[in-house]
Amino acid sequence: MRIKVLNVIFIILFILLTSFLYYLQVVKYPFYENLSYRNSIRLLNIPAPRGIIYDRNNNVVAENELSFGVFIVPQEAEDVDIEIIELSKILNVPESLLRRNYKRNYYAPFAPCELIRDVSKDKAILVEELKLDLPGVLVKEIPLRSYPYKEAFAHVVGYMGKIDKRELDILKSYGYNVRDLIGKDGVERVSDNSLRGKNGGMQIQVDSRGRQAKILNFKKPTKGKTVSLTLDAGLQDFIWNMMKRRKGAAIFMDPDTGEILSMVSSPSYDPNESVVSLLNDQDFPLLNRCIMGQYPPGSLFKIVVSLVGLESGRINEVTTFTCNGIFNIGTGSFGCWNRDGHGDMVLEKAITESCNVYFYNVGVLLGVDRIYEYARYFGFGRRTNIELFGEAKGFFPSKMWKRLYKKESWYAGDTANLSIGQGYLLVTPLQIVRMMSVMANGGELIQPHILKKIAGVDITTHRKRKLKIKQENIELVKKGLRGVVEDRDGTGYRAWSSRVSVSGKTGSSQTQEGLKTHAWFAGFAPSENPEISFVVFLEHGGSGGDFPALIAKKAIEYWHRHKDRL
Repeated sequence: MRIKVLNVIFIILFILLTSFLYYLQVVKYPFYENLSYRNSIRLLNIPAPRGIIYDRNNNVVAENELSFGVFIVPQEAEDVDIEIIELSKILNVPESLLRRNYKRNYYAPFAPCELIRDVSKDKAILVEELKLDLPGVLVKEIPLRSYPYKEAFAHVVGYMGKIDKRELDILKSYGYNVRDLIGKDGVERVSDNSLRGKNGGMQIQVDSRGRQAKILNFKKPTKGKTVSLTLDAGLQDFIWNMMKRRKGAAIFMDPDTGEILSMVSSPSYDPNESVVSLLNDQDFPLLNRCIMGQYPPGSLFKIVVSLVGLESGRINEVTTFTCNGIFNIGTGSFGCWNRDGHGDMVLEKAITESCNVYFYNVGVLLGVDRIYEYARYFGFGRRTNIELFGEAKGFFPSKMWKRLYKKESWYAGDTANLSIGQGYLLVTPLQIVRMMSVMANGGELIQPHILKKIAGVDITTHRKRKLKIKQENIELVKKGLRGVVEDRDGTGYRAWSSRVSVSGKTGSSQTQEGLKTHAWFAGFAPSENPEISFVVFLEHGGSGGDFPALIAKKAIEYWHRHKDRL
């Protein structure tokens, strides 16, 4: 009886086993065949060479420079540990560094694993000569991003870095992978998709131990597209050399097209080097002050107040206010920079000599609402939408804002302060150069841009908006701006040039107590039929009529000598 029971049990078990084998080998055959195929196939990424970045005259500002790297293919090495020890001696680098890189960069037994990069040519040749004694060790050429102008172009061109997790989550669907380098700032960032090209790769069949058996397919990488900028490398480098020991920003722009000819932010950084150590630098060298810095404009804002007054009909060219050095309103008083007073002032003379009292009177006469309306019209308080990451909007205050956020009423003294570019008002240097372009081109608000061509195709679109400002009012203000530089009592006389006529406006904006004022000088040249607009700004630079005016003069003279190539 027991034997019969055991026989039945064995038969049942045999039937179950046979059924399970049938299920695995017949029913599930397609599934496991596909799984086996996928398990035996590996894809090896081959990065594409990055596109070159040029200035407007085809000078290279970012390129690929060949460097050498030492790799090891684990499956071909007899003993990885021993070979790392030998390489450490040959390359004169710590074993710990090579082991750390091996562990970090290991992908698969068949894939070359990077041990070290940026190896000198002599060391690379030495490793090549010893290849027979170091099986599996390779010397490969690695394209390294190089920036020949270093600090001069850093804030415009940007730099490269390894893609981080947040970026990978966003860009994975566009073909980016965990080992990619990506543009981290400037043009390298905004044009990354064009510059990076299309990666190639190899489809490799491996055996059960993960070792390469054969190459099934190979796809050659496609080089990235070239990008040409509107900037001129010569002018950029010239201005950088004047600005590099100071803290500030300088922008020179074509007022008719919006093409940026030079954009310098100082202090800067060398994009050829690691920027990690600069993240906590108190001078903020990674900050592009041209588009991210927000400052009170000081007397530069008097240009807007002048036009608002003329357009509204509240003042004209002969409207006179007397400056005794002080302006009293309510229980407060506001001083003029000339404590002795300027005497009787009309608009043109008030612009030329930058009389605060004149503009206190005009501002209070107009009221903050009307000034706010026109300031927004000029683009203050909003981005210009230049093709760079991180542009700030600036800030323009209003009655409603002060009531909501300060829990205070707006007073006439606030308007007086606003009328000379002080108080809560904040602007970027780029917004100021665009304001000056309105004066230079006869009333058109232009969109600034720095990208000129991609893959040799012109992509510029000159977006501009005609402002409803009477031409005679613009011309009247322009007379005052010309006088700033050319008149004996003008505040910007240091910008006067015997080679080219310059019109401009100085500005000094108050900052923290005990520190020098910020210094501005902005304008255009030539005074008749302007071809270039500009702004020079120095943090805590004192008077805008000093170094900013002098820097602007030298830059304009350089531009004038070389403008035929621009």
